[in-house]
Amino acid sequence: MESFWNVVAGIKQDIEHIFQKGDTPKPGDMIQFQMVLPFQHWGIYIGNGEIVHFGFSFSGAFPYMIRREKIKDVIGAVKSVVWNKFDHKYPPLDPTRVVKRALHMVNKVLNFNFVTANCEHFATLMRYDKALSDQAERFNFTVDQDFEEEIRRRLAEVDCGSEECLSTFQRKIP
Repeated sequence: MESFWNVVAGIKQDIEHIFQKGDTPKPGDMIQFQMVLPFQHWGIYIGNGEIVHFGFSFSGAFPYMIRREKIKDVIGAVKSVVWNKFDHKYPPLDPTRVVKRALHMVNKVLNFNFVTANCEHFATLMRYDKALSDQAERFNFTVDQDFEEEIRRRLAEVDCGSEECLSTFQRKIP
């Protein structure tokens, strides 16, 4: 029963945070969205009111992809707020690098799973180079290793910038 109350407390913290904070976003920040449904959505702020995020696409042949759009245009969002929630545990990457990595991923199609390969995993990989999701971990789920590896291989193109570095990645990116 204690674990149930821990889950409830975590959900309560997420919801309270979004309605209590009002920081101005800076490039590289994680943006938390409270959605119409009782969950949060995450993206990376890139400036000029825009984010890069991983989620459902209402256009095109691929249902889940990395998209760039205005914060105000995120469908289903009730409210958004800056929340770099893991800064106290992990040092964030340089904001310029975070934005560069996120922009590099735009229009990439990835397998999506609400608990093992989701928008929070994507956003934390961009900011901290670690795939984290409190929403998933509350229910004892961990990141899908194939999902994380796919993103890391794609990021190698922008993070490495050299053939020597790229050659360390075994599989080819389609």
